[in-house]
Amino acid sequence: MSALKQALTPFPAAAPQTAPVRGGVLLRSPDGQALQSMHWASMRQLQQHGLASLVDVALLPEHGGLPGPALHFSLRPALAEHWVPDHDTRQLCDTLGLDTRHADDLAREILVAMLASPQALAFPSHEEWAAAIRVRQNTVWAARDTRLNPDPNAPRCPAEDWLQDPPQGLRLRPGRSLIAALQTTLQPDRQHPGHHLSSYRASEWVLLLGLAQELQRHHPALYSRLQQRFERRVMRNCEVHQGLMHQLGQPEAALPRHFAVPGDRLWFGHTSATQRLLPDEQGTWSIYLGQGRFQHFLPAVHSPSAPALAGDVAPMREFARWVCPGSSDIELPLA
Repeated sequence: MSALKQALTPFPAAAPQTAPVRGGVLLRSPDGQALQSMHWASMRQLQQHGLASLVDVALLPEHGGLPGPALHFSLRPALAEHWVPDHDTRQLCDTLGLDTRHADDLAREILVAMLASPQALAFPSHEEWAAAIRVRQNTVWAARDTRLNPDPNAPRCPAEDWLQDPPQGLRLRPGRSLIAALQTTLQPDRQHPGHHLSSYRASEWVLLLGLAQELQRHHPALYSRLQQRFERRVMRNCEVHQGLMHQLGQPEAALPRHFAVPGDRLWFGHTSATQRLLPDEQGTWSIYLGQGRFQHFLPAVHSPSAPALAGDVAPMREFARWVCPGSSDIELPLA
């Protein structure tokens, strides 16, 4: 047996558990052998980030009525109380001494926040868990670099990348790269005044950009379908929400106000200050950047990040769906 496998907890040592799952990360598979491989791969990932000895792993014979076993990963309770008291993830970077300008530190913040989630984040494989971390990193980087034009009369998007087709609405110009078009729209050159987007559309397209970058690298066939979809017509709001995003939390099972994983999209209700900035909207959509900072997509605010707003916070968090070949649950509308 390799030294690495000796250092990892063997699969049978994952403690059987029958109590209801509360939070953390859940990997499920009807195949016990596949679950063993998931366990080893997940422990290697955790070990790379210095977390393998800080996590409890439980083997679940069944979860949520689904057939087959599952693995449950969670931050050890004593650590969770110290690192994320009351599931408050805002101080994680200060507590752990992370600098999320570095990719590894951003990945570690994402991992710890997932492991401390008050509601379970479920994945069908370790590959999907690893991909979710990369998508969240992409989303954070895209949000950090987004710059909007506060002028409501400014163009919504660059004409060289997008077409306004009256029957279909906005669509990507054939032959133009979806990723490049999103980057040009959201992250214009410093010499360019930028584009005016609602906070809903800006946050939606930042998530789309992070997702598309992962698909291009690791699932090019699905990226090609997404590109073709946008060449026919841009996906409308409900289509993006239903086809490209997962949601954690709901009104009757609200997430704690100060819990968020970097790369989450969330909604803040207006304060008196933000109402003056966006008088025609009920609130603002934001991306959590980590380190207690948000990109709020307020067109009149040019700061790349800011603390949480004082208004009400929606009880849900939104993030990208599964993306890997064979397990992706992304749904693209036909027309």
